[in-house]
Amino acid sequence: MTEFDVALHRALKKFQSAGSVQVKETPPHGEPADLTVAIATYDDFDGAYFTIHSILVHHREILDRVEFVLLDNNPEGLPAPMLESFAGYIDRFRYIPFTDVRSTAVRDVLFRKATGKYVLVLDSHVILAPGSLSALLAYFDANPDTDDLIQGPMLSQDSSHIAATHMDPQWRNGMFGSWGVDPRAKQHPDVPFEIVMQGLGSFACRREAWPGLNSHFTGFGGEEGYIHEKFRINGGKVVCLPAFGWHHRFERPAGVPYRINWEDRVHNYLLGWSEVGWDLGSLHRQFSRYLGDSYPEIRRRAELNVQRPELIFGGVIVLSDDSRVAPWRSCLAEAESIELTVHRAIPSQEDGPDVWRTASALLAGIDKAILLGWKSVVFLDEDRVIEPALAYKLRNITNDLPTEADTAVIHAHGDNLPGATLIVRAAAYRALRDELSRLIDGPAPTDFSLAAYLLERGAVDVVLNRPLSPARSVGEHNPDIEDSNSELGVVVVNLDLDIDRWKASWHRFIRLPGVAAVERVSAFEDMLNQEAAFAVSWRRAVSRATENGWDSVLIAADDVSLLDAAASILDHAREELDHRDWDVVQLGHDPKSRDGALLDGSALLRTSPENRGVHAVLVHSRAFERILDEIADPESDPEAFGKWAGHYRTLGDYLVDASAGGALTCLTVAPGIASTRSLIRSGAIESEYSRRFAL
Repeated sequence: MTEFDVALHRALKKFQSAGSVQVKETPPHGEPADLTVAIATYDDFDGAYFTIHSILVHHREILDRVEFVLLDNNPEGLPAPMLESFAGYIDRFRYIPFTDVRSTAVRDVLFRKATGKYVLVLDSHVILAPGSLSALLAYFDANPDTDDLIQGPMLSQDSSHIAATHMDPQWRNGMFGSWGVDPRAKQHPDVPFEIVMQGLGSFACRREAWPGLNSHFTGFGGEEGYIHEKFRINGGKVVCLPAFGWHHRFERPAGVPYRINWEDRVHNYLLGWSEVGWDLGSLHRQFSRYLGDSYPEIRRRAELNVQRPELIFGGVIVLSDDSRVAPWRSCLAEAESIELTVHRAIPSQEDGPDVWRTASALLAGIDKAILLGWKSVVFLDEDRVIEPALAYKLRNITNDLPTEADTAVIHAHGDNLPGATLIVRAAAYRALRDELSRLIDGPAPTDFSLAAYLLERGAVDVVLNRPLSPARSVGEHNPDIEDSNSELGVVVVNLDLDIDRWKASWHRFIRLPGVAAVERVSAFEDMLNQEAAFAVSWRRAVSRATENGWDSVLIAADDVSLLDAAASILDHAREELDHRDWDVVQLGHDPKSRDGALLDGSALLRTSPENRGVHAVLVHSRAFERILDEIADPESDPEAFGKWAGHYRTLGDYLVDASAGGALTCLTVAPGIASTRSLIRSGAIESEYSRRFAL
């Protein structure tokens, strides 16, 4: 070991024996800088040390124009105090401990912490060639308002020649991008030229031109190609600056300290490529060939994460009181049980008046949303239960908000506003933060409600008939949890030869809340007109429900699969239905169906103007007689049934016509909680979250 290695080893042991590592963010230096050299690191002291100190040694001619931002993505690690110590002797240096996101998406945070007009992002194990920073600044001086992404050639391991000026847009070993060399870099070393893409060990752009990474990227991988395309979508180019050379350390003798797996990479490719409109077919073909038999399961898990309902809004933050730990722990456990990512925001003012504590927590949450680049943020009260249906309800409400709305307050009739759920879109972040900061700095009122304040400044008032989620209560009856009093039966339409399907259906539906019984009716068979045959089977199911005296019946085909949160969604929907007039509720869609608007006061029920999905339908007892009268029994009155079947091509057409004419009140549960493999393959709405069905 060298003398330096021995000293480093001793220092690490000293910090290890001292207990937990304690580091703090370096305050802003307040000095102007043309270029921010931004580096994210994770337990790579050697790499970060030599990347930064190489600049100090070999690029002194431009140091007066530069600031450094070092983001430590593992500030609990032993190198953290030594990385923090750089601020003690390097001018305009900021050390930033950061744990909210541990993935490639932290590069976004670098741009939000940077103050320079231009930002150079380096891996924490990249050495810049002599003169490269001068060349980069000269390019920016000549093109001060450029919207381009500037990259340079990667040098060989001995730095004697160019190893790669760019990446060709093709797959190689499970990675999009294959190294290539353009002869123009050597023939005309002073002339920049356009390229398609390049590795992201070193890249630079004007700070305001950065298009941002998808905030839902996880782990590492998937950025190459995607971020270059985003620059082009925004009107910029990707430019190779031949004089901007860099050397990358690929070797990791001690291994990579952070998580790298195929699932994260595929997840990021799916998100990124969908965002920029690229074909996912080549992605799946590449990984199918490269990963073989392991890919179907990797793909399933990656697509499951991509289809999380909360991705429609940027993130979820629980407004928490730091003086109480139990409610936050309950929220965290509930969220983890349904794989919902939640963050915590606590009051930033420890000694401030109690009246401002929630507002102070909101300020901290807005700062986090800005830093993470979320397009919107949902704020939950820590005294509300996080249930499986919650994310789907929030997605419905968010989708239906007016485009121009920047804030919304969600609460139930008669609820206290202090416990309301809040939605804040990015357009309101900074103005709301500045307004609340001024309020908190002023005299404290006797009472303050965030929800009331937002409503006064023009937030959309979303008033529900039932609470969005129940209040958390211990040891007593919770008035927010109201079980449906109606008796629900299930009838499964099943072919006599498919007894295994019937058994599976029984087990599937008997677990749903409030189900009194699950019964079977034989499917009517007519190979020449299967749609009419299903209508006959459906009529048989309504007749069975009438005989059983059920308050309502769920009629389902035997190949129906249920959404992961189906039990919770159906339970909440039935609570709402107990207080509404309805005849039919469709639990899914056919490929041509589209959703209507949310009903007033509902977070789960929509109108059904064009829903022809009949594979899973709730029918209220008040509609039994009408349906049995209108759909004639083909055995007792074949002529009348023939006329009905001739008028209505499908049972779905009948429901749409009856709803439009006012004969039946038809509604749809949103999201659809029941579908089939064939419907999803045909492009029904449920295909957008197909992996969340147990197909």
